[in-house]
Amino acid sequence: MKKTVYIMSAKYAPGHFSHIIAYYELFQAIGYAPMLYIDKNYRQFNKEYPKYRFAYTSQVVKAPDLLYIYNLSSVDSKILKKFKEEKPEMKVFFVYHEPWYGAKGWVNDLIHKKESVTESIKAMGRFIFVRKLLKMSDKIILPSKTALSNYKRYCSQINDKFTLFPLIFTDECGNDIHIEAKQYFSFISTASNSKNFVQFLDYVKYKAKKSPEAKFQIATRTDVSGYMDEELKKLVKSKRLLLIHGHSLSNEEINRAYAASNCTWMVYARSTQSGALCKSFMFGSPVIASDIGSFREVVNENNGIILNNGYSLENIDRAYEQIRNAQVQLSDGARKKFTDLFYWKKHENLFLSVLNS
Repeated sequence: MKKTVYIMSAKYAPGHFSHIIAYYELFQAIGYAPMLYIDKNYRQFNKEYPKYRFAYTSQVVKAPDLLYIYNLSSVDSKILKKFKEEKPEMKVFFVYHEPWYGAKGWVNDLIHKKESVTESIKAMGRFIFVRKLLKMSDKIILPSKTALSNYKRYCSQINDKFTLFPLIFTDECGNDIHIEAKQYFSFISTASNSKNFVQFLDYVKYKAKKSPEAKFQIATRTDVSGYMDEELKKLVKSKRLLLIHGHSLSNEEINRAYAASNCTWMVYARSTQSGALCKSFMFGSPVIASDIGSFREVVNENNGIILNNGYSLENIDRAYEQIRNAQVQLSDGARKKFTDLFYWKKHENLFLSVLNS
């Protein structure tokens, strides 16, 4: 009989759905019987992907052989404890996306406003309750070298059983990239200080005046109405700024946004690793990225531009024009980086060794 595994995401995060279905496919390929054990707010995604077996975390289910915790939630420890009482031999793996980066890093975020006060306090709060989850896990999975480095420095004394394994995706694009459909320089993520959303808007206004043909896109579940001044409203009205916001985006909406992007904004103030980066590459969309975190690991001259000479509007514009002048080559390079590094089928043997080590 096949071992059962629940891929658990007890907190709704639409950007993570692509990851958990990739893990579903990966576990199935190596001989497990997987199930998505997810927050009920994912129900719209279940309609898009009916072939996957799932249950909601609000439902009572039997303990699996392996619990694979993907997206950190405040109820993880409670669920884990209940399953362990039922099945003490159950193994627990935890994918830790944003390991604690030390008190100095936390204070630095506050001082330099790399994140809002609210989000910074949440980061501290997450570490307080994640310590218990780390202690209860059999292995911690770190999705980037940056995450691994932070974990080694600040968390390894809590649980020294950890390993590096990349972010993975199913391929939702296929082999055909339609360059003619790539019209927009896009922001596709949560609108926040850590992702320099206001600077993106400043660049939109700067570039719109400089280049009348330039088009932009914002696709976010954040309601950004309060950011829309008269200048931006005119761009929306003239269809030079495509605005999709204020609701939880379906995976289909997210994919359409990436497919229509000639470049994607990754000029973040803080990032350990980025699923948005991987998904941009999935659809052959090169990026402009900050010289931080995992961007240093995967962005290069073949798939985008790292801004290592400052994040001024002029530098961003030079980078964008370089990408537009080499669109075909960079789109092909972005797509190749996805298939080589982030596509789940490339990692079956590696994942087997992670599970069995």
